[in-house]
Amino acid sequence: MPESELVKIVGEYDALVVRSATKVTPTIIQAAKKMRIIGRAGVGIDNIDVKEATKHGMMVMNTPGGNTVSTAQLAMSLLCSLARNIPAADMSVKEGKWDRKSFTGIEMSGKTLGIIGCGRIGQEVANCAREMGMVVKGYDPVMTAEQFAACQLQRATLDDIYASADFITVHTPLTPETNNLLNETTLSKCKRGVRIINCARGGIVDEAALLKMLESGQVGGAALDVFTSEPPKEHLRPLIAHPKLICTPHLGASTEEAQVNVSRDIAVQMCDVFEGKDYFGVTNVSYLMASTQVHMKPFMQLAETIGAMQAQLNSSAKVTQVALKTMGGRDANITTKQARQLLEAQVLKGLVKHSGLGLQPDMISAPAMAKEAGIVSSISEEAPELRGSQYWNLLSVEVLRDDGTSSKVTGAVFGNQPHIVKVDDFNDLFAFKPEGNFILTFKNEDRPGAISEVLEILQRANVNIASMNVARSIAAAPSATATALCFMALDNDVSSAALCALKNLSFLHNVAKIQLQ
Repeated sequence: MPESELVKIVGEYDALVVRSATKVTPTIIQAAKKMRIIGRAGVGIDNIDVKEATKHGMMVMNTPGGNTVSTAQLAMSLLCSLARNIPAADMSVKEGKWDRKSFTGIEMSGKTLGIIGCGRIGQEVANCAREMGMVVKGYDPVMTAEQFAACQLQRATLDDIYASADFITVHTPLTPETNNLLNETTLSKCKRGVRIINCARGGIVDEAALLKMLESGQVGGAALDVFTSEPPKEHLRPLIAHPKLICTPHLGASTEEAQVNVSRDIAVQMCDVFEGKDYFGVTNVSYLMASTQVHMKPFMQLAETIGAMQAQLNSSAKVTQVALKTMGGRDANITTKQARQLLEAQVLKGLVKHSGLGLQPDMISAPAMAKEAGIVSSISEEAPELRGSQYWNLLSVEVLRDDGTSSKVTGAVFGNQPHIVKVDDFNDLFAFKPEGNFILTFKNEDRPGAISEVLEILQRANVNIASMNVARSIAAAPSATATALCFMALDNDVSSAALCALKNLSFLHNVAKIQLQ
């Protein structure tokens, strides 16, 4: 379906399923007002603008296992065809010739196969190649030594593969790191006569460099199922016509079984998301499964509340940096990677929503929106200053603003209720519970009668106080000149006039109204 037609109807749907031929562009994404999931019935998602989808709070999903076997078997078929010159021999016989000598091949047994990208497909290729007696080496930058050992793959560097492999097959996504990975420089490092197979994505092999290397004999043969433009454009004609190149029209998933598998898988995965069961296959957000844990819910609420507070404690300055630390957890471990990423997203959700930018982030779009707004966020793996605390768990968020000021808010969950336990150096808040829609906070001179004047202004403004907590700075000794911090949870809003009256009190400082919803 053309983009112009898809844009007209996509706004009515909650989910979209595409194959490789459909490009999901920013124009389509912006028109999809109800969209929650963009699903790819297959593996590669380079036809989907993932960044734009994430910014709009959409999950991007693929079916990583549905076409594993079909793609691996195609790669092995092309490898065998290269080794035994099968396509050229077939064509020769059909032309009425009987030329056995010209098509003498090589045995695969004992030859070295280099696999670049050792995910599901790469591992399936490795299994097939080992059964044929090949020596298999693999490179994958995200796999650990233990994972290589578990799938019985010899771990290698790219340079090792280039230097030793008789055949090289690629099974990676197309990314900035893999674009033109096999180019003139890297192909020159390979054994003379190496054979190249690409059933992954067009663009991983530099097509111009491949043609040059085929003509020189540095590359002894190649098989491509994918191209930078599909169908191939005119400039690729010399490469496609080369006698040492085998071409297929993107057949990796083109088996009856694979078509059924990916269609079924994407439907089941989407249903699981809508029913809140699972997030398998979601590629653009890694922490969604953590959000389904019941015991994580109050921590998510706490994180969003802290983000909202940090955005409004000093509304005259813009937050530029956010640093998150976590400690402990009883019913829920908030120190795992997924938990920390989820809590970071929730902090940024509250922060961005209340930063006056007019944005409505969710836990998917918040990190992207924050980054676009110039907010740099980080998560600390270690939080030694939180250890030894009297609390079972702690979530601490420190922000830096463009006026040079900073503030740190720390919270904890008691039972299933979020509480604020420390703000900057004020740590005896007696577990302030941020309830209701509004919070009033200020620093005041720690003297008799100070709070009563505040209460009089709020009473005249008909503002009811749900709860109140007062803390003294740990850096100051109790005295008439010491500073106290006050947090009030309010049942209703504070008018501009009442807020102005509070700010005019000489003994109050850093007066802020915080909206939680």
